[in-house]
Amino acid sequence: MDDFIRQKGPAFLAHLLRRVSDELVRGATEWYLEAGVEAPPRTASTLLALDEHGPLGVTEIASLLRQSHPLVISWIRQLDATGLIRSRADSKDGRRTVIALTSKGKGEVVRLRKALVSMEAASRRLMDDAGPGLFEALARMDDACRQVPFSRRLRIAHATKASKESPVGANAKRAPSSRGR
Repeated sequence: MDDFIRQKGPAFLAHLLRRVSDELVRGATEWYLEAGVEAPPRTASTLLALDEHGPLGVTEIASLLRQSHPLVISWIRQLDATGLIRSRADSKDGRRTVIALTSKGKGEVVRLRKALVSMEAASRRLMDDAGPGLFEALARMDDACRQVPFSRRLRIAHATKASKESPVGANAKRAPSSRGR
């Protein structure tokens, strides 16, 4: 059976990227256990940020990782449940929570860094299978979205009717115009 999402084309880039991301996380979850890493794969960047920058507030972590505050809170809960981090109220601002690695978390970072050597090698090979320079291309896409947000790109494409050049699926129906609303 043909891949439904591929048939729909680049308009479903986010869906395709999410599928790839989910597969990478599934594989890493399974492999991390073999590598002696307890932390969920999606929390690895949080552990590294705390290791490299010391105790941080939730907002600082979210900003550093460029992820949403609620997502970072979810990761912190996962790490707290495994005893890898501790949180405390900021002594200067009781509303602010400061997150720090525990001694168990520091040991986890050592194991994680060793595991990431293999993770990088496997990821590079996978990206090279898809096409040389894919990581750099994705990083450039990320940069481009920071310069011109995707919502703006959508408005520009709609205004120039570029979306008509590549219809979504052969039998796609156009949404009614929102002009005049």
